[in-house]
Amino acid sequence: MQIYFKYYMPYLKNKILKSSQKAQDSLQESLQVKVEESTEDSKPDQGINIKIEVKIENDVPNLKKKQPPLMNEKLLLKKKSTNSTKNIVKNFGRAMVTFTISKVAFPYLETRLKELDLDYKDFRNYLVERKENMDGISSLRALLLADETDDEMVIAIKEAFQYSAEIFVKYFSVNWIYHSKVGDKKNHLKARFKILRRIREPEYFTYFLI
Repeated sequence: MQIYFKYYMPYLKNKILKSSQKAQDSLQESLQVKVEESTEDSKPDQGINIKIEVKIENDVPNLKKKQPPLMNEKLLLKKKSTNSTKNIVKNFGRAMVTFTISKVAFPYLETRLKELDLDYKDFRNYLVERKENMDGISSLRALLLADETDDEMVIAIKEAFQYSAEIFVKYFSVNWIYHSKVGDKKNHLKARFKILRRIREPEYFTYFLI
């Protein structure tokens, strides 16, 4: 029996050491621990002494830090809303000018132009020159509201355009919204009555919110 242990125990010890090394590697990889064998000699009947030193590192990402601050989200939403309303005013302004200089609007404008003693060509040319510069509240307001520096013809043109713009919003804007390439059609529809109020009272047309 002693001869058996003499030859078998080195083999068994070597097998246990290999198994222990694999366990160490797996433990270090999964839990980030440091595994050390005791430097003391182990006797066969006492097994192998293992010393485990656990090292916890603070490398877990902080998920809260990756989330954008609430204030930034509000600013982005506000910026997006501002850009949306600016585009709505710009789109309505260009559509109103396009309608006014078209043949469709002429039957509605003919009587009004005569009342204002305004030549149609002068009226149309004035609007054509300013159509491409229509980019928001300031440019649309300038076409609706007479200024102190405006002469009689320009004042008449703005009055006629105001009349035409109101006709467009009341009777033609829904058809334009559904058949044009403008995005956010729902908000364009919601904005119609506010745009109409701004046309009737352009002096208060300093801001626009849906």
